[in-house]
Amino acid sequence: MTATAEAVPMQKEQRLLNLICVIAAVGLFAFIAYNFIAAGAVISTDGLFFTVVPMVIALAFLAVPAQEILAGQLEKRRIARGEVVKPTTAALKEAARAASTVPPALKLPPALKDVRGRALPPDVNRMVAEMNRTVSSEQ
Repeated sequence: MTATAEAVPMQKEQRLLNLICVIAAVGLFAFIAYNFIAAGAVISTDGLFFTVVPMVIALAFLAVPAQEILAGQLEKRRIARGEVVKPTTAALKEAARAASTVPPALKLPPALKDVRGRALPPDVNRMVAEMNRTVSSEQ
């Protein structure tokens, strides 16, 4: 599968996530508006609570779509300045092919396990592999 064909399902998931976040934020803002209309006294402990808490949650929901919009705008600015060149489809295919063929020297040994059979952290595996390499090169 090409890199561009794999990106399409991810875009659909991202759009669905953005839609859900926007709907949740609109619902929370509607709750805030209803609270202003129905509460009568907004400057009270309950009024402030039912205004500030949904506002913070709504802004958190809006951060997800805003992040994507901001990243798109920054990418357009970089392309306009000539800083970033969009890779062609052939370049994406070549990069995917190069990533799939890892030289055997760069492959990591199988993960080590502790006494109870749990996998050790990657940094421990790396240190053990380096120690084994230096021991085998000295002999």
